[in-house]
Amino acid sequence: MADKTQEGNLDLLWKGVIQYRSSEHFQEILNACTRFRNLAPYNAMLIEMQRPGSMYVLTKDQWEKRYNRVLKPNARPLIILVPFGPVEFVFEIGDTMQSERNGTLFVPSDEDILNEIAAPYKIKQDVPLRTLDNLIKNLAFHGIDTDFGMTAGAGYGAQIRVLFDNRKDITIPFNKNRNIKWQSGYLLSVNKNAENSELFASICHELGHLFCYHLLMPGDWKEKVWNVRAIEHKWKEFEAESVSWIVCERLGIHNPSEGYLAGYIDKTETVSYISEQVSVERIMAAANEIERMLNVQNYRTGLLYKHCDGFKKFCRMLSQEKEKSSTRII
Repeated sequence: MADKTQEGNLDLLWKGVIQYRSSEHFQEILNACTRFRNLAPYNAMLIEMQRPGSMYVLTKDQWEKRYNRVLKPNARPLIILVPFGPVEFVFEIGDTMQSERNGTLFVPSDEDILNEIAAPYKIKQDVPLRTLDNLIKNLAFHGIDTDFGMTAGAGYGAQIRVLFDNRKDITIPFNKNRNIKWQSGYLLSVNKNAENSELFASICHELGHLFCYHLLMPGDWKEKVWNVRAIEHKWKEFEAESVSWIVCERLGIHNPSEGYLAGYIDKTETVSYISEQVSVERIMAAANEIERMLNVQNYRTGLLYKHCDGFKKFCRMLSQEKEKSSTRII
């Protein structure tokens, strides 16, 4: 359990998010997400808030094992969140130095290490097919039906909407041997003419709307902590496009969002201030959720299982049936 001091520090971090309202500071947070690709976007934001301009962070043990570096006497720990735990402490590269133990003939400098880390992302690439395939397959776990037959012009990749009627059954993998047919809660329409990178960025954009709480939930889902945020349309688009930019940029994927965001994030007088309607916290949390979808998932990880009691009860019933059928009678 975290002590009260840690809890108090975290509260201050959450409150600090609102300070990043200028376009310049917001750009710094986005840049931090691309520097700290070893961290989830949310944790990258926390690092930038605690120590602006940080270049790369690892835990004490990671610095020693990967780069044979130790902490300087005045090293300052930075806080990140970890799954199923309160916090973890990491240290910026500037707070480390080469260890005298097990030294090598050629000692990498700070610049060498940073160049090595950034090398795979210097040239923009197309989206890996496995990454795109995982993202599309995992849509079902969130109750999302897909229509790949939408016809639209260039630059219009996808659109998501909540379904209250005309809901079709979608196939949701339950285990290796069984699938579940369940009513969809959302429909994601995809431009059939979109290239893979544009398709990927567009799906991330639409999922940004979902995970930033811009959409209602289907009537038979329980909202619980799902609080729909009533903000202006242009700021909804700004949040969703920021989410898409973060996910694409961290993967080194060609990103059509750059031109769009440039209209908001610059230093001109007209757009030098990010509206208080924008939630930096939600943007980072949404990017986290999408990055999880780029890997293999299961039915327990999606919104459908978390918010639809009927679906959860059905899955539990199937699990109990499987346990009973596998029980040997002696």
